[in-house]
Amino acid sequence: MATVDESGINEFKQVFPQLVSDLSPAALKKLLDSCALTEFRPGRNIMRDRMPSDAIYFVLEGEARVFIENDNQSIKLGNIKPGQILGEISILSRKLVSSASVEAATPMRTLKLRHQPLEDLLVAEDTGPALLNVLTEVLAARLRTPH
Repeated sequence: MATVDESGINEFKQVFPQLVSDLSPAALKKLLDSCALTEFRPGRNIMRDRMPSDAIYFVLEGEARVFIENDNQSIKLGNIKPGQILGEISILSRKLVSSASVEAATPMRTLKLRHQPLEDLLVAEDTGPALLNVLTEVLAARLRTPH
């Protein structure tokens, strides 16, 4: 993992324009300073169903497949693409356990935000409303999407 450099900041601004527009420049810096640039090779597990999960991921580049294991059978739930977030259910449910497995399908670049810094950002006046709004929108979109 690496800190977010200028190219990562610019990439985040392009891929998450709504969130960026909802934050002041100082709040955006605060958010990005709390993240780490994380890359995944194809086939790498990002999360495992029913296993502890300690972060959310803002997907900047690449795709992942989401699935659950049921009776030794893999059931595909969907794909994750740039501009989407992984791990929001574990933070919003406060269970800190992944609700599905996520595997990189292509090389991926993400910004990883661990749960404790995320919780701190969620209660802060300058970042909380925008982050809660984006997490709620992601969750609502997942509930609306037929599997």
